[in-house]
Amino acid sequence: MLKEYKTDQIRNVAILGHGSTGKSTLFDSMLLMGGKIDKIGNPADGTLTSDYDDEEKSRQISIRSALGFVELDDVKINIIDTPGMSDFIGEARAALQVAEAAILVVDAVDGVQIETEKAWRYLTENNIPRIIFINKMDKERASFQKTIDNIANNLGAKVAPLCMPLGEGASLKGIVDLVDMKALVPKTDGKGVTVSDVPADIKQEAEGHRNGLLELAAEGEDALIEKFLDGGELTVEEIRRGITAQLKAAKLHPVICGSSLKSIGIRNLLNVIKAFVPPPETGREYNGHGMGDREAAKKVQCKPDQPFAGVVWKTYIDQYAGRFTYLKVVSGELLPDVEVLNSTRNAKERISKIYTMVGGKQFDMPKITCGDIGVVVKLEKTITRDTLCDTKNSVVLPLVNLPNPVFSYAIEAGKKGEEDKIGQILGRITDENPTITYAFNAETKQTVLSGMGEMQLDMILKSIREKNKLEVVTSEPRVAYRETITKKAEAQYRHKKQSGGHGQYGEVYIRVEPLPRSGGYEFVNAIVGGVIPRQYIPGCEKGFKEGLEEGVLAKFPVVDVKVELYFGSYHDVDSSEMSFKIAGRQALKKGMEAAGPILLEPVMEVDVYVDKDFMGDILNDINGRRGRVLGMGAKDENDSAGLSVVKANVPLSEMQRYSIDLRAMTSGKATFEMKFSHYDPISGKIADKVIEERKKMLEDESNK
Repeated sequence: MLKEYKTDQIRNVAILGHGSTGKSTLFDSMLLMGGKIDKIGNPADGTLTSDYDDEEKSRQISIRSALGFVELDDVKINIIDTPGMSDFIGEARAALQVAEAAILVVDAVDGVQIETEKAWRYLTENNIPRIIFINKMDKERASFQKTIDNIANNLGAKVAPLCMPLGEGASLKGIVDLVDMKALVPKTDGKGVTVSDVPADIKQEAEGHRNGLLELAAEGEDALIEKFLDGGELTVEEIRRGITAQLKAAKLHPVICGSSLKSIGIRNLLNVIKAFVPPPETGREYNGHGMGDREAAKKVQCKPDQPFAGVVWKTYIDQYAGRFTYLKVVSGELLPDVEVLNSTRNAKERISKIYTMVGGKQFDMPKITCGDIGVVVKLEKTITRDTLCDTKNSVVLPLVNLPNPVFSYAIEAGKKGEEDKIGQILGRITDENPTITYAFNAETKQTVLSGMGEMQLDMILKSIREKNKLEVVTSEPRVAYRETITKKAEAQYRHKKQSGGHGQYGEVYIRVEPLPRSGGYEFVNAIVGGVIPRQYIPGCEKGFKEGLEEGVLAKFPVVDVKVELYFGSYHDVDSSEMSFKIAGRQALKKGMEAAGPILLEPVMEVDVYVDKDFMGDILNDINGRRGRVLGMGAKDENDSAGLSVVKANVPLSEMQRYSIDLRAMTSGKATFEMKFSHYDPISGKIADKVIEERKKMLEDESNK
C-alpha cells in the first residue's frame, strides 16, 4: 500500500499536445524513471501503459486519458496522459480541471502544430501554469533553439529554458541542468541518471544560457531584481523561488528538452515538476452551491480537517471489472469503507477500497487527502462531472467544463426490438464520456448521437456492431428549424359548436407582431369591459401557446412573437375555457398567415484553427456554406507555423459534415469548435426545399 502524502507533497500534472508528439511514450518514460514500470511500451506492440484499452491498442492512438504516478523523494507526482486528437479533446479538458499544471509536449522538428495552438489558447484562457517539454531531440534535423524560437513566435510565450541538450539528433546523449549546472545522462535501463560536471567544451555556452535564466528568474520578485541589478549572484533556491512565482501565475513557462524514447531529460522533467509546479493550494476556496438549490452559495476549503468533497472528472467502464470512478478530493479526505453522498443526484454511495492507477493497474491507497487524485470502483449511480461529499455536509461543486459536440449521426436500430439494447449501451457510453450525447429529438423525430468527431462516433458504432452484434443504421440528422412572423397583423376567430345540450362558444380578436430575435413569446391581455370574462383568459393563452407549437409553413415551432388579446365575445351558457382555447389557437394561426411568416434556421458560432497555407480554402469554403466570417486571428507573416483562428457564423445545415470535409481539405491540419449562436431568417429556394422535405417527413411519419 502507498504511503500517505500531505497536500503540500502532491503535484498534479496533465500531459497534452498535438498527436504523435510522443505524449504516451513520455508518460511511460516518466513511470520508468520513477520505478513504476520495467520498460517503455511500444504502440505497435500495444504495450504502452496509457493505451490499455483494446480499441487503443488496435488503432495505436490514445482515445482516453490515463492516470499514473511517481514517488520522488517525499513527493507524489500524479500524471495524467491525454489524447492528442481533436475527436478526444474532452478527455484533455477534463484532466486539466484537476491538474495544477500542464506538460505541453512539442516535437523538436515539427514545432508548434494545430493542437499545440489550441491547447495553448485553452491554458492561457484558464490561466493554467505550463511546462514545455521539447521531445524527440534525437530526431534528424532536431533543433533546440529553433524550436524555442518557434514556440516564442507562434504562441507568444515567455519561456525560460531550464536545460540545454548534450548534442542533437543522433548525437544526443543527455542534458545540462542549467539550475544546478550539472550534466544528466540516463543509465542504460532508463531507471536513473548519471550526474556529472558540465563538459568543458560546452561550459561557456551553458553559463551564457544560465545568465539568461538568472535574469528571467529575478523578475519573479522585486528583491531578486534588485539583487540581480546590483550584480549579485542568485542562489539555486532564489532561482527556484523566482521561477515558481511566475509559473504559478502562468507568466513564465519553463522549457525542458529530451527524448522520451531514450529516457533523456526525463529525470530533469520530474525534478522540475517537484521543484516548480505548485501543490494543490491549502486553504483554496471552491465556490459550490446547495444540493438542488443553485442560488444557495456554498464554499469549501482545501483543508484536510474540513468535510469531504470531491469532483468526478473521469469514468471508465470495463466490461469485466465494472465502473472505475476517478475523482479529485478538493476538501477533507476520503477514507475506505464509508458512505458518501452524490449531491448531484441526491443518492448515497458506498466507498469500499480506494486506489490509484498506473494505466490499467490498481494500487491500494490508505486514503485520498485533499488535493490528491484517486479511484474508487463499482459506484452504481455516479458518473463524470458528479460531486461526492460528506453525507452531513452536502455541496455541489462546479461541473467539469467540457466542449460541445461538433458531429452527429441520426441512428436507428436495423432490426425491430433492438432499440432498447442499443439505448442501454449508448447510455453507459454517455456516462463514461459526457462529450458524447444520445437523445431523442422530438422536433425532428430522430434519435441523435453526437460527439467530437466522425472517428469518435464511428468507433462507438463499430463496437456496437462487432462486440454486441447489433445492427445500427445511420443518417444525417435533420435540422430543427423555427418559424416566426415579419409584420403586424390582426385576426379574429369565433368557435361555435352546437351538439345538443350545452354547446361551445368563444370568440377572440388578436393582434400579433414580431419580437426581436430571441425575444421568445409575449402575451398581453388588453381586454376591457369584461367582453371576455376573466376566468376564460387563461384558456385563450393556452390556445396561443398551443398554436406556437406548430407554425403555418411547415409545422416548426414558432418563436419571437407578441400576441395581444384585445376583444372578443362569450355566451352565458355555452362558453368554457376549452372553447376559448380552441378559438385562441385558430386565431393565432390566422394571424400568422397574415403576418408574413418565414422560416428561421439555427446558426452556429464556429472557430476554425488552421495553418495559414489553407486560409484561402477555408474562407472560400465558409462563403460557399452561406457563412459570414467575423474575424481572423492571424499570426505574424514571419511565423514558420502561420497558425490562425477563423471565426465565423455558419448555418447548422451546412455544418453537418464539416469535420469530414475540413480534414479532407487540409490533410488533417485544421480543427474546429462550434456552438449554437442564434437563428437567422431563410427564404427563397432554400426555404422551399426545407418546407418540402418537412412535409414529406410528416407524411411518412403519419403513414407508419
